[in-house]
Amino acid sequence: MNKNSKIIIAVLVALLLLAIRYIYVLKNITTSSMDTSSFAIKELKCYDSLQYFAIQESLSGAVGANILIKYKVSPSSTFSCVYDIGSEDFEIKNTKSEYFLSFADNFLLLDSGTGPSNRQLIAYDLRSKKLVLMDSYQGPVTVTGDNITYLTKKDQKPSLQNCPDLSSYTANGLNALIMAKVSVDLATGTKKEWGKNQCVASQ
Repeated sequence: MNKNSKIIIAVLVALLLLAIRYIYVLKNITTSSMDTSSFAIKELKCYDSLQYFAIQESLSGAVGANILIKYKVSPSSTFSCVYDIGSEDFEIKNTKSEYFLSFADNFLLLDSGTGPSNRQLIAYDLRSKKLVLMDSYQGPVTVTGDNITYLTKKDQKPSLQNCPDLSSYTANGLNALIMAKVSVDLATGTKKEWGKNQCVASQ
């Protein structure tokens, strides 16, 4: 076998090895790209109060978030902003497109919805870990201790009599809702209406 034949054989062997390696890498890339759910980007936001620490975990491309509540032994207790579930923690899994809204003393307020209007206000008692309120609302929500104030939807059909701007709303492609200003004592569940109803635009 002459020198040129040896060189040609060596080059062919090298090319064959490169081809085999390329096929192996390509196969691994194709296999790993079949299931990308475990690589979804998670966005964490954390909220602090004197008694509780909330961690909100959102998934990219999804509506709503999981909420994890950690309980402080003292106001100075600190937690890392990491979604790591402990045995004493309270986890609220996303089922109704929920987002953290606020703490209200020993209560947690969540905002729920998929659009700018017809949203729901949800409240949990963080001591009993039970749902205590679910109501339609329009913000802002005013929090004073465990008492909250907001606008809620009334079962009244908008008309020119109770909604003077109805024609303007509909001319701009909007709907209208009759809302009442209410206060809720979360500790007792007492709900009280304040003042006249309001007519607001909605999508």
